[in-house]
Amino acid sequence: STLSMVIRKLGQENSTQSIPFRESSLTCILKPSLSGNARMAMICCATPSELYLAETRSTLQFASRAKHVKTSAQVNEVCDDRSVIKKLHQRATAAESDAKKYKEELKRVKDNSFRWVQLHEGFIKTNE
Repeated sequence: STLSMVIRKLGQENSTQSIPFRESSLTCILKPSLSGNARMAMICCATPSELYLAETRSTLQFASRAKHVKTSAQVNEVCDDRSVIKKLHQRATAAESDAKKYKEELKRVKDNSFRWVQLHEGFIKTNE
């Protein structure tokens, strides 16, 4: 099935092949969960009955391939107006603090600098 093929390709390390998500409706729907920012859990059902031995074997092989799929789940950030304003305020405060530090450093450097005075044959340093 297409889902099995997608799972197989997602589980391969360093796969350069394209993954055929568009070949079925199910894989199109599952694309963000299978290859993106999500935690994935698969439940595979099997039966001990010999009547369904081939299906159980196929299901267990699918589950084995699904174990090799790696996703990187991260918490998405909700950006409402208040949180954006709060972050911008924090950045502005940090920028003001940095600017103050740089101004103090510049003043210190200017106060300790020397003035170069030109003489007949060259330059000398003075504290004036």
